[in-house]
Amino acid sequence: MITMVSTAKLKKQILEHLSEKPMSLKELAEVMELKEKRTFRLLRSLFQKEEIKRVKSEDGVSRYSKVEKE
Repeated sequence: MITMVSTAKLKKQILEHLSEKPMSLKELAEVMELKEKRTFRLLRSLFQKEEIKRVKSEDGVSRYSKVEKE
C-alpha cells in the first residue's frame, strides 16, 4: 500500500537529514525512498527559500546542507 506524504512533511524530513550531514541528491532520494526527480523538486524549493545551500565536496559531488539561521 502506497501512502501519500505531504510536500511540507517531506521538506521537513529533508531538513532533518541535512541537519545531520550534507547529502547529495542521490543519497537523499535513496534514504527517503523517493525518485530523484521528486527529491530534486523538493530541494529546489528549499534552495529558493534559502533553507538549504549547495556545496561541492572534495570528490566533486554537489551536496546540500541546511542553512543555519542566526
